[in-house]
Amino acid sequence: MSISPAVAEIPVPRSIFAPGLRSASVGATALIAIFALEYIAVGAAMPTVAEALDGYHLYNMAFGAMVAASVIGMIVGGWWSDRAGPKPVVVAGTALFTGGLVLSGLSPTMEIFSVGRALQGLGSGLSIVALYVVIAQRIPDVRRPAVFSLLAAAWVVPGLAGPLLTGVLVQHLSWRWVFLGVAPLVGLSLLVLWRALAATHAGDDSPYLKPSVVVWAVAAAVSVGLLNLAGDSIRPVEWVVGAVAVAVLLAASLHLLPARTLRFGRGLPSVIGARSAMGGGFIAAEAYLPLMLRDEHGYSPAMAGGVLAAASVSWAVGSWIQGRLPEATDRYRVMMVGASIFAGFMVLIGVAMWAQWPGWLLIGLYGMATLGVGLAYPTTTLLTMRLSPASEIGRNTSALSVGEALMSALSLALTGVVFGIYYQSAPHTAFVGTLAVAICVSALTVVSAARARPPLPTAPLHGSA
Repeated sequence: MSISPAVAEIPVPRSIFAPGLRSASVGATALIAIFALEYIAVGAAMPTVAEALDGYHLYNMAFGAMVAASVIGMIVGGWWSDRAGPKPVVVAGTALFTGGLVLSGLSPTMEIFSVGRALQGLGSGLSIVALYVVIAQRIPDVRRPAVFSLLAAAWVVPGLAGPLLTGVLVQHLSWRWVFLGVAPLVGLSLLVLWRALAATHAGDDSPYLKPSVVVWAVAAAVSVGLLNLAGDSIRPVEWVVGAVAVAVLLAASLHLLPARTLRFGRGLPSVIGARSAMGGGFIAAEAYLPLMLRDEHGYSPAMAGGVLAAASVSWAVGSWIQGRLPEATDRYRVMMVGASIFAGFMVLIGVAMWAQWPGWLLIGLYGMATLGVGLAYPTTTLLTMRLSPASEIGRNTSALSVGEALMSALSLALTGVVFGIYYQSAPHTAFVGTLAVAICVSALTVVSAARARPPLPTAPLHGSA
């Protein structure tokens, strides 16, 4: 296990809110909460934005631009944080994110709005990866599970309150305040984080960012954007575009992820593989469950959204549990237990959906599935930090986020194909088919988790996946 010199020299406080840790734990949580709030709030505001800017033709682009740009931010942010330290990366990322908020909030057209969304994605991608490096350098290993539990909670409150807050702003003020009103909060969060940023350092022997990595990052980002634009269309042109995009994503993963990731190599490759499969399985299920509850069970939009609320709360509970386990707990076993709960309940959800069990039961089962995600998801970050040399923490935590983004894009592409083929003629088959894709991807989480314990001795990983 590698702990940065800055962490090793300080005593280990009993609380993550102690003076030596407060800036990193609270500041990072505040920024993540802002990113989460904006991500969730935009989904609720987009119909109004598209109508106001006459931009329904670019509706998907507003989402795809942010996701695609975030991939570039994640990759560049990891290498940059290792080489120069996380401070300049967080400053640049928050500046880009704030600029994107202002540009989106003042946009006269949907085209300019989409550019603002891309800046938000680039900025958040840079910042989130750099925040992991801040945590690695400023939070002792034994306190990191509690910090990751706090970060999970940073997604729950926006998930529950974000749509309501957005509705109030859109109805009583303007949709523009969904963006402009958040911009000052970024600066306040950065002030809280500043003391921790000032104490971070650059890597001693971190490599420079290779031009080829930038090329593959851009290629992956463009492919993710194309898959978002293709949606669930079944026209031949979209199929060809989607197939090319998938091929590029697979090729990019060989250059952007650690060696042997696609072969479930022991140690770090399988930790990253477990995180990637978990994210892909989660998003593949979540994309269609609310629609299924509306179409097949007659739920209102608010009631169908209950599945997302249940997932947010259960995820936070699982993360809270892992954050309070004893210091000597075998974290590889925690990840395996979480992955098994996730995959097992996904199978039960598939059976319940096929047999058309009550909607409330589906919501409950999905909540149990995401409880497993709450256990395993932060554990993958903790193990990645433990398995990484101090000079490669940014690069490897970046791979966690990039692998998740690429697998999510692939999973959504597959579910989109299944949904597009069957929805018009056999909607029940379409929903069961999308869940089957989610189950298959979730099963890879268990396979990866089973191979995550590294052989001894552990060596740094380089080369293609």
